[in-house]
Amino acid sequence: MTFETMKTCTSLKTVVFVLLFVWKAKSQLFNNDVQTTSGPVRGTRIFFGGSAVKQYLGIPFAKPPVGELRFKRPEPVERRRETYIANKMPPACVQYTAYPFPWYDFQDGKSEDCLYLNMWVPDKLLSGLFSDYSTMFWIYGGGFSVGSNRKEIYEAQALAAWGNVIVVTINYRMGAFGFFTSETDEAPGNVGLYDMVEALKWVNQNIAEFGGNPEKVTLFGQSAGSISIGFLCVSPLTKGLFHRVIMESGSPAFLLAENNTVNIAKSQQLAEAVGCADNSTTIYNDPKVVVDCMRDVDAFVLAKTLNSFNPTSTRSFYPSFGDEILPMNAREAIIKGNFHNVDVLIGNNKDEGSFQLTTGNPEVFGFFGEKNTRVNKSYGEMLIRDSFSSFSNPDAVVQHYLGNVADDDYSSIREQVYTSTGDYSLLCPTVYFAESYSEAGNDVYYYFFVHRPSTTPWAEWMGVAHYEEVQFVFGLPLRKPLNYNLPRETMLSRRMIRIWTEFAKRGTPGERNWPQYSQENPVYVELDTGIRRATGKGPHEDNCDFFRGYFGFD
Repeated sequence: MTFETMKTCTSLKTVVFVLLFVWKAKSQLFNNDVQTTSGPVRGTRIFFGGSAVKQYLGIPFAKPPVGELRFKRPEPVERRRETYIANKMPPACVQYTAYPFPWYDFQDGKSEDCLYLNMWVPDKLLSGLFSDYSTMFWIYGGGFSVGSNRKEIYEAQALAAWGNVIVVTINYRMGAFGFFTSETDEAPGNVGLYDMVEALKWVNQNIAEFGGNPEKVTLFGQSAGSISIGFLCVSPLTKGLFHRVIMESGSPAFLLAENNTVNIAKSQQLAEAVGCADNSTTIYNDPKVVVDCMRDVDAFVLAKTLNSFNPTSTRSFYPSFGDEILPMNAREAIIKGNFHNVDVLIGNNKDEGSFQLTTGNPEVFGFFGEKNTRVNKSYGEMLIRDSFSSFSNPDAVVQHYLGNVADDDYSSIREQVYTSTGDYSLLCPTVYFAESYSEAGNDVYYYFFVHRPSTTPWAEWMGVAHYEEVQFVFGLPLRKPLNYNLPRETMLSRRMIRIWTEFAKRGTPGERNWPQYSQENPVYVELDTGIRRATGKGPHEDNCDFFRGYFGFD
């Protein structure tokens, strides 16, 4: 060995020693607790793609909503003296469905004591010296009935590491536990939305201790989570708590929120079904007696009984308006421009309504569309009439979607049937929200997700179904590459992580020449595995123009 070789080896050993020392010192530094308003918290370090990420699982952000607190608004979590070891996924909130909806939490260990958040923080060598990370605050979907932040798809180490952002995922109460109401202080309703606000307050108060900037908080969510973000955009209780939003497949322009009598009627129905109410003792005339009884009913009995009313749907209760969190109808607030002015990244999947057709009619189509049932014109017309039976003229919807389709074009008939419900419930309300925000002078960017994942459980004829984009946002193809058949799916996931996180950090999608969206220039960017970027107009411009009068956006 020459002197120069020995010198090189010695230098390399020195570099390795220094790196190990720095890494060891950093590890020891991480053992220091993070001081929060609810007490000290200690997490763990995990690794992804060569990057270290601090992971905090199951941090409580409110008191357990059990016993007398069932159906009540969340109360701030009490401060602890001892260090909270945040190294275990929290339980999911109580929920039940007999059908395998992908957004359902299938694991055991559900609980009413579920108001916990998870957090992933980039672990850079200098991250402890400043507090300037942007924070992304995730609200999951599931029809306000099912879902949880412990599902594997929502683990955010890839999103935090690749995007260099803090990611927070929360639980909130759903179904009866989140939206049962007597319209009195006994059970005021909307407590699931109040859970979101309580978690958001906790993040604003504490995120700086984790290296985040409370002035750089972006909400992102899908389906019911996206609709919830729209509610938070019009709520006076959330002003200043967030600064940008990313909405995937849904907005509160959807007409489900029009009638407050639905929730209290369903509350009475549920109370009767479990023996807490009858024709003489009702939630209307004796709310305290009924609600006190409901607090004593086993949580899983409530969840299963509620599901029995409509087993093939994950919709039961829905947020209502007229209280402090939603003083006015959210759709009307959007029309009038009564909302927080923030930048918006928003979009839909290509075939939003296909799952509604199969899961609503599993005996005909198979839950995942596996029966591949042919739909003729008369059956298609009947399906649309049934879906729009509340309309004064459902035949107008039939004519719009099927009037120009040939009687023997069975594939197009079936596609138009599910497109009609997808447009009405998910796509067009998203479009109207985007237009309203753009008209108010906010920067709005629209995406259209058109890739059918190789992992999809849905039949091929169902196209690019609802919820399919979420796995790419959270980097599942990067975390579980062997589960995917197409190499370009990992590239698509990286691209979507870059778009989502660049928007959270800077207010733009991070791709050159992405046009801003408006009603006058409704241009979207397609998200696909192709090399060249594609754009389009709309989406579904004619269909959403057809529905404008029904929604009041004409």
